[in-house]
Amino acid sequence: LKKTDFEKIDEKVLLELHKEEGEIGELAKSFGQILKRLDNNLHQLEETKKTLHDILKKVSEVLSSVENFDNLIRLVLETAVDALDAKRGALFSVEDGHYTLRAWVGEEGVSSEQVMSAAQAYLDLIAKENRIFISPAMENSEQTNALFAPPLVCTPLIYRGKTWGVLCLSGNRYGGNFSDDDLTIVSNLSNQIAISFENAKLNEDAEQTYFETMAALAMAVEARDPYSRGHSDRVGEYARKIGHSMALPESSIQTLRDASRMHDVGKIGIRDAVLVKPGALNLEERDIIRKHPVIGESIVLPLKTFKHLLDPIRHHHEQLDGSGYPDGLKGEEITPITRILTVADIYDALVTNRPYREGMGPDAIKKEFDHFVATGKIDAEVVHHLYHLIDRGEIQPSG
Repeated sequence: LKKTDFEKIDEKVLLELHKEEGEIGELAKSFGQILKRLDNNLHQLEETKKTLHDILKKVSEVLSSVENFDNLIRLVLETAVDALDAKRGALFSVEDGHYTLRAWVGEEGVSSEQVMSAAQAYLDLIAKENRIFISPAMENSEQTNALFAPPLVCTPLIYRGKTWGVLCLSGNRYGGNFSDDDLTIVSNLSNQIAISFENAKLNEDAEQTYFETMAALAMAVEARDPYSRGHSDRVGEYARKIGHSMALPESSIQTLRDASRMHDVGKIGIRDAVLVKPGALNLEERDIIRKHPVIGESIVLPLKTFKHLLDPIRHHHEQLDGSGYPDGLKGEEITPITRILTVADIYDALVTNRPYREGMGPDAIKKEFDHFVATGKIDAEVVHHLYHLIDRGEIQPSG
């Protein structure tokens, strides 16, 4: 039903009919409500279309970047700046003591030379001390360096004892300073980017470089939601322990680790209004969120070396009774690896604090999982091994 079907109706007449008593007045009011609801539905449809367009645009950027490391690194930086509410970000590489600007996110029209000049003092300091540099925002302080105005954090990209570059984030869109949680994210992200730089430099495996860079992107995407920060690492640890408890071979354990790191990367491009919404999602928003496993699969799809990750990434929200998504798989259609990842993912969601509830303790968690098993949604054997680990204190709600 389109709004244009009603355009021949005189709105003034409709308003007049509202004043009538009896059936005519009631019909006019009902008709007015239908028009209003139609307007709202059309607006929601347009918002949904726009969001999906943004998602596809982001994914297109990622896929086209598989052979362009700098484009991919810039996407990581853009996502990190957005996740930590920074105003600006810069990523530098270093070779033989010479720094090169690899990516800049901030004011347009700024040249590489201007960014390098503004950052040189911080780069020299980090090169000398080889540690993170933090400059908090102070009230009534004069901003002598607009491009890198406080709050400022610059951290070296270190892997295997070698410094590969520097990551800098500057300014805060809402005032204030970077939190301890933010600084932990910056530290973890810098380590992941350093791994990517090493792989790109050595050029031993282009696909491994792409994978590690995408893992950095997944970490940055995850940081956008304060309630899911560190989620993938925790899920990977839970899945690893469950896999060992089930005596899986080391190759399967490694698959669980890698799939956990990437299982939510498809959330890139989903706007914050949906991704970090504190309340319940409406139907359109749920449909958007439910596309992230498919998007994640498409991001990893070009990598032949990592094709074994496609199934758990795409299907970690499937359920044994066929009520999951995106494909409604049932029973044996869901692989053992995916079943473990699903349980680990649910466990972390239950133990993590949310805006609407605090994280659950062991008894409440077991009650939830008992219900999932009884209704035929998740694997009873995997849950049995999870309980064993919880009882032995090897898996704890604190993560």
